[in-house]
Amino acid sequence: MKPVKEFQEIAWVEMTPDVYDGPNCDQIKPQWTGAFKDDMDSENGLGSISFDAKHFPPGAKIVVSVPCCPECGAEPELCQSDDSCDFDWDFWARDTYQ
Repeated sequence: MKPVKEFQEIAWVEMTPDVYDGPNCDQIKPQWTGAFKDDMDSENGLGSISFDAKHFPPGAKIVVSVPCCPECGAEPELCQSDDSCDFDWDFWARDTYQ
């Protein structure tokens, strides 16, 4: 039996923060925006995403990509915990998703 080598993307999900959250519109609230193949619109403001295995065929994959720091090259969680890098992820989020 030959192994499966090709895959087709059927869903795209991105963490698109609400950068105007809070009483003073100065807080960042994590939320998801997602779309599925053949859907007309994307859905915004999703607090969580659930993928029930019964809706997918065997071999289905979910891929999540995170940005890397342009200064130190680390993932955001590692970059923010490293005192040697001062990249401002909040500024990046506001600039990217305003």
